[in-house]
Amino acid sequence: MRIKIALWLLAIALCLAGTGNAAFAAKEDAELQAAFVRGGDLWVKIGSREKKLAGGPHIYDPKWSFDGAWIAFAKGEARQELWILDMRTGHGSLVSAEGGLNFQWSPNDNKLAYQTGQQLQYVDVSQPNTLLETAEGIGNYSWLPDGKGFFASSQSELLTEGWTPISLYQIPLQQLGDPGKYVTVHVLPKPSDDFFAVGTSPFKWSADGRWIAFLATPTASLSADSNTLCVVSSDGVVFRTLDQMVNHEQWFEWGPRDAQLAYIVGVGREAGSNKRLKVLKVTSGKSGIYTPEGFVDNDFAWQGAEHIVVSREMELKQADGLAERSNPRLLTVELASGKQSVITKPPDAFGDYNPQSLPEKLSWVRSDSKTANVIVSRPNGSKAKNWLTSIDQPDSYYGQMRWDSVLRFLIR
Repeated sequence: MRIKIALWLLAIALCLAGTGNAAFAAKEDAELQAAFVRGGDLWVKIGSREKKLAGGPHIYDPKWSFDGAWIAFAKGEARQELWILDMRTGHGSLVSAEGGLNFQWSPNDNKLAYQTGQQLQYVDVSQPNTLLETAEGIGNYSWLPDGKGFFASSQSELLTEGWTPISLYQIPLQQLGDPGKYVTVHVLPKPSDDFFAVGTSPFKWSADGRWIAFLATPTASLSADSNTLCVVSSDGVVFRTLDQMVNHEQWFEWGPRDAQLAYIVGVGREAGSNKRLKVLKVTSGKSGIYTPEGFVDNDFAWQGAEHIVVSREMELKQADGLAERSNPRLLTVELASGKQSVITKPPDAFGDYNPQSLPEKLSWVRSDSKTANVIVSRPNGSKAKNWLTSIDQPDSYYGQMRWDSVLRFLIR
């Protein structure tokens, strides 16, 4: 009788433990929120619940507002239309018929900036069809970290005596339409054999707010293979050219502390060759390359200030011609020691791409070029599980894929 009672109590305990584990898993899922594209439509997943928010066709680049109350996205085969969607009501509004190629949310307000040609404009979500200000002659831009204005570049022009140099400006938000109020932070070197740039990428600030990183881009055909990665001090006094890399905005990122910049160095548009992970301490100039010979690195994510998770594959050799690329897997890199460990082993025909550091989690995309699923795990890759299935594949440019065009987690 005592044995039966003991077994019965054990069964109850196991049942309660299982319920606790399920509740813990549900709590973990409840913390996750992502906008994604499936079948050309806009979807959202919050915790364990999925919902279709907007029909396509051809929706791209979902981007969350700072508070998660709104999603902006591009729509149309040419990605021209710019829309916003209110998460509380599900109501969508067209912001611009031509503003979907370069749009950014304010870091601390529900204001949305976008670019049409060389015009920079912004709106408030309360009146999405009413332009607040417009600037002319803008090459590219980013919001200032405090949301009180923009850091922007001019666009180089080809004159009879050659290309004009690019100016970098700080523009107060309320004076966007008044060029007389722009503050010239720095003027890039005049295009020459040593430095040729007619435009820039958007701008990224270091964690300490003292440095700005960006790509100086030449004409379109040259930009496909090589661009100059640059940094400039926030006061414009110091300007440095660092390395050559492809025109891929996700492939250079500041670390979460001080002024450490990680990037994928290497010229040539083919993602399967000559791509190395490099980390540079801008203040000291100390740098290191972490990709072994015979391999290439593409997507990566910082995990704290001392580790990076990277997507790595075997390098294509010149003699390979059109040979198929190998499928990448994820590794963690300890920057101080250089120690590296494999943390994912995808099944045959699948590769692991787009690692992202989430609060107390790691996510990545597992794809065989036909299907793509989003996997979430602990930071070290353990306890991995499918969190999203069948998201759309992004466009591939010589193996370069911009997964943020189809997947965006909300990280507050």
